[in-house]
Amino acid sequence: MGKQRTIYLDIIRIIACTMVITMHAPIPGEGALAHGPFLVLSSYLTSPCVPLFFMVSGALLLPCKEGVTANSYIKKRIGKIVGPTICFSIFYIMLNSSELSVLEGVTDLFSIPFTAQGHGILWFMYTLAGLYLLVPIVSPWLRNASKYEIEIYLALWLVTLLYPYIGLVLKINTSNTGLLYYFSGYAGYFLLGHYMSRYALSLRWLLPLALLMLPLPLLNKILGWELDFYSAFWYLSSPVAMMTAGWFALIKIIFEKIEMGKTLLGFITMVSNLSFGIYLIHIFVMRTLLYEWSVIQGFNNYYIQTFAVIVLTCIGSFVSCYIISKLPLSQYIIGYTVHKKK
Repeated sequence: MGKQRTIYLDIIRIIACTMVITMHAPIPGEGALAHGPFLVLSSYLTSPCVPLFFMVSGALLLPCKEGVTANSYIKKRIGKIVGPTICFSIFYIMLNSSELSVLEGVTDLFSIPFTAQGHGILWFMYTLAGLYLLVPIVSPWLRNASKYEIEIYLALWLVTLLYPYIGLVLKINTSNTGLLYYFSGYAGYFLLGHYMSRYALSLRWLLPLALLMLPLPLLNKILGWELDFYSAFWYLSSPVAMMTAGWFALIKIIFEKIEMGKTLLGFITMVSNLSFGIYLIHIFVMRTLLYEWSVIQGFNNYYIQTFAVIVLTCIGSFVSCYIISKLPLSQYIIGYTVHKKK
């Protein structure tokens, strides 16, 4: 009998995947120039997408089982993302091949082990692989760490997320010689996922705090803070961390003990299993196929056009990944294979 699934983590994956698609859906160009506030708002509100993915991984993987060697763990986990990363890197490089010289193409191919190639969305795979490498190292500490000890780490990590705001009044060393440099980065979300999956955080204060984060980009303009959007309001920022924690806690409370029908549960499980592949393929479906489709180009309303792109990308990406999942060795393409019932 297989391990029982944690359904709320599946729901979080699906919501995070939908957020990613929504973030990328608006078509750039002259039409987008007239909708700057809409683009900023949609990007900001969907920015918890990537942090939520990391939190789900932390909730599922930390700590690894006692007695599991670092070598066996790394082989098992890294192996699940190496194939899809190489596959989609080559796929996107080939899509761009008409814009590359032979030397540039060869350089991109040999650069795959070191940095994302082909398309920018693949950065996520490298960061995730780096977090996987940390699991056997931090697991012995986590098995014995108290709730308070984990909170100390998370508190120091939160300070690093506040740097853009603290920097308005104080001088801060944010370089690799800074005091809290080794407490910064996406490992914080990884650990936060582990923490929130085991300890309840009250929505009485977390949800209002998350809601208070919503107008911050607007206040940045009104009050003349002149903070850089991608440092103060992006993935590694305190507002996004608060919104991400709010999403995680809310979904956990709603779906942790909810009863679902077998059909609905099976569909949620399937979409969650395919979410990895949906993330990898959605840019191709969206920007290579839908953006160029005359029907999409024919929309006069920018908001309806964006909504249509979101819906069709979700459907197209899911169907594509579902078909691929039926193929042999599909786990090396999209990270998942449908196992035939015996």
